Amino acid sequence: MTDAAQSLADVDLNLLVALDALLQEHNVTRAGARLSVSQSTMSGTLSRLRLLFEDQLLVRTGRTMQLTPLAASLQAPVRDILGRIEQVISTSEEFDPQRDSRTFTLMATDYAALVLLRPVRQALATEAPGVQLRIRATGLAQHATLLERGDIDLAVVPHGLSRTTDLPSEAAITDRLVAVAWRGNFEVGDSLTMDHLQRLPYLGYRIGSQASMVDALLREGGFTREADTLVESFVLGVLMLRDTLQITFLQERLAQRFAGPERLRLMEPPLTLPPLIETITWHPRATPDPAHRWLRTRILEVARNLKRSAPARDPRP
Repeated sequence: MTDAAQSLADVDLNLLVALDALLQEHNVTRAGARLSVSQSTMSGTLSRLRLLFEDQLLVRTGRTMQLTPLAASLQAPVRDILGRIEQVISTSEEFDPQRDSRTFTLMATDYAALVLLRPVRQALATEAPGVQLRIRATGLAQHATLLERGDIDLAVVPHGLSRTTDLPSEAAITDRLVAVAWRGNFEVGDSLTMDHLQRLPYLGYRIGSQASMVDALLREGGFTREADTLVESFVLGVLMLRDTLQITFLQERLAQRFAGPERLRLMEPPLTLPPLIETITWHPRATPDPAHRWLRTRILEVARNLKRSAPARDPRP
């Protein structure tokens, strides 16, 4: 046996799993919770890792722990190695949705979760009772990094975000923006003009530190006014319109869903806006995974079956 092979044989490969957790969490307690082991057990594992790599890996700075340069350089390769091991194991098995269990962490805005993932969840209730979904709404702009790290399994993101990466992706749903106001807002009628847009209070969206795709498209169309109300949720934006003079722009499917209960008036935008395309995207290591492949196929099937309902009428109060 070569020295390299002997060295590898002397290493407990389970240490890689613990190392990955420590590199991702930067915290012994959280890493232990992630692997369902005690803090003392994880501390002992960290000591073993420090001896193995002859490096501190994690050093305390004030109240937090920081990665050493070596530890930082290990993040991507360790995650890649574990991903490849998972891929080897998963590709040797078939996935039976009626019998097998699996938990997937998905990233999506509340819009995509409501329009696409809710009917997916409804379908899985009978088709795959052992499949659980965890839906995360934060960090949309960092979806590529989160997929690389294995923090999420799949992301439902606007095409404008997915096209900036080399990750595999497929278009899922297409929608369009419509202008929306409370039906009792008599400052507007059957159509919205640029004068309305400049004069009436405007409700906009921000996802994390970035303006939402909706507002980015409006800026490209020449609308540069600052929002009077700024929210981080499209559904919350819908619920903020009642009894106000605010106007906003929403995905048509979402606006139609709330038009009746929230007494909304849907109007054509005063400027031409491109269609909105939501894509599903994932890391290449998950491509051959039978369970992951099954879920991607099922999401796309549900997306294809989504039918655009007739535009909501505007019954007068």
